[in-house]
Amino acid sequence: MTNVVVIGAGGHAAEVCSYILRQAEQGGDLRLLGCIDDHKPAGRMGLIDVLGDYHRLAALLAADPAIKCITAVGDNTTRRLLVARAESLAPDRQIWLTLKDAPAYVGPDVEIGAGTCLAPGSIVTTRARIGRHCILNVNVSVSHDAVVADYVNLNPRVVVAGSVRIGEGCYIGAGATVIDRVTIGAGAIVGAGAVVVEDLPPNVTAVGVPARVIKYRPIAWEPGVVPRRA
Repeated sequence: MTNVVVIGAGGHAAEVCSYILRQAEQGGDLRLLGCIDDHKPAGRMGLIDVLGDYHRLAALLAADPAIKCITAVGDNTTRRLLVARAESLAPDRQIWLTLKDAPAYVGPDVEIGAGTCLAPGSIVTTRARIGRHCILNVNVSVSHDAVVADYVNLNPRVVVAGSVRIGEGCYIGAGATVIDRVTIGAGAIVGAGAVVVEDLPPNVTAVGVPARVIKYRPIAWEPGVVPRRA
């Protein structure tokens, strides 16, 4: 049995907790300990049992060398900071759980990075790569030969066609479609329901059908670079 700690205690954390609890009910080998959140008091909140803050996480990691963690925060920048903080508590260990909910489908020759969550109904067909600490939300589909970099959030019902490249830290809104062979630069935001038919540069926001750039982010996402905590 693997003990699991969820980092975050909001709405997405409640979803992730429900996936882990369902697997346990069905005889799986995961056991949910609870959630870690610096901004919520310890205690029970529905499905969520807040265990404490990062000091509590440090104690749990020290007490159980086999414990696994998964982040459950939708904002990509925040998620990257939380990952870096957790890794600093156990620098010599692989602490991340890759969570695949039972109704999700992962085909042959697919690579899924550590800390990534595949929600119910998500599909990754074949010869695709999904990076670390990504969110493939409910009914997302990723087709053949696509590459999704680290810290990407694909919201419910996003469709990623074949041979697409999605850069680190991208946020793709609910119901958006990315047609085949398109490249989206790191840190880009694609609005809900948009249809991306041509390459997008890094750090832009694009909306509409077809998707058009409407603004540039004032603070660029730098792949591989974790900003300092505020």
